[in-house]
Amino acid sequence: MDLFSPLETVSNAQLQTLGMVLWGWELPCTAQRLTRLSRFFEYYREIYSSYVPEILAGPNAVAIRPHEDIFDIIRTIKIDTGIPRAELTKYHFAKRGGNKDAIPPTLDQNRAFNIAVSVMVMISSSSDRHESLLELGTRPISWQDDMTFSEFLERALPKTNHLLLNDPKSSEAATAIKAAISARKLKKKAGIRFIPTDDLREHLHLDRKAGMVRVYHHTAFVKECLIASRSVAASLPDMQSTQSANIPRQLALEILDTLQLVLFPSDNYSLLRSLVSKEGFYPSCLHFESAPYRSEDEMETYHYFGQRLMDLYEELQNPTPRGPVEKWLERRSGARYVMMATLFGVIIAVILGLLGLAVAIFQAWVAWQQWKHPIQSG
Repeated sequence: MDLFSPLETVSNAQLQTLGMVLWGWELPCTAQRLTRLSRFFEYYREIYSSYVPEILAGPNAVAIRPHEDIFDIIRTIKIDTGIPRAELTKYHFAKRGGNKDAIPPTLDQNRAFNIAVSVMVMISSSSDRHESLLELGTRPISWQDDMTFSEFLERALPKTNHLLLNDPKSSEAATAIKAAISARKLKKKAGIRFIPTDDLREHLHLDRKAGMVRVYHHTAFVKECLIASRSVAASLPDMQSTQSANIPRQLALEILDTLQLVLFPSDNYSLLRSLVSKEGFYPSCLHFESAPYRSEDEMETYHYFGQRLMDLYEELQNPTPRGPVEKWLERRSGARYVMMATLFGVIIAVILGLLGLAVAIFQAWVAWQQWKHPIQSG
């Protein structure tokens, strides 16, 4: 085995095992199911091909050897999402057995757990993407040693509820807002482009400067999470669904709803098809379906992406100027310039008033002089 690339290849049998570990698949699964998740498996291969163990650790002290090592880490994490990471890591590598020299260095252990988390929830839990996340305005997050997996998810995927979208009393306003921010309208009126992302945290993130919205497009992954958590009652705490589905069930529903009901409703299908062919969006996005994956009492609400939807609505109402002409016009039409123009007008009016007063005084003085010193005729 090549020490520096232990996970170059993966068989269909191993991919099926991964599905069993992540979502409780019954093996063997159908070829259609594997095909439906082909893009997720590409993501899996890419994540694991980036693994490089510690050079000085030796071939027997490598955190990830075959694929099954990662499957075991995922199983360990899912045993109890309320155990701190440090305890999980210690427990996992202790149960692998072997002598002391076979235990991987701490840095390599952490690297292996980060990779496992990236596969489980499709977000980065390490520092390798912190710089790019900062550029997007997303706060970097690491799974700290004293943090449980549930706590990590709560910090990585915070709820950003917006009352206007979820309050039953404002249902008409919410309907109007969601109808306004379709992808076609955002593209036409605000010049927004849509870019696919493999990081769940970036979903619906608006980059105003670039005029770009990142869209998490792995709908097949989301649907598998919903199938796995179907037995979880909606009334239970949202994080309870993570043991069976890896991500909160409400979050998975919102991803589908924002894609199928908000950004790309049926009349935006041609635009979505264009994004699939030209921008690399996942083809499963074209399959519009959510009813088979939700319970009757699970309504369309937005507790995770409500604020980002409102950001899109605000951008639609007040598009950010990006071209040189738009910026030039904006500098002259902003609120502060309106106030400055008003103040300038007042100053001009005062000056004109003073000049008028001076002219009137002069005219009065001339008239007084003419009266006092009349010109004698002849």
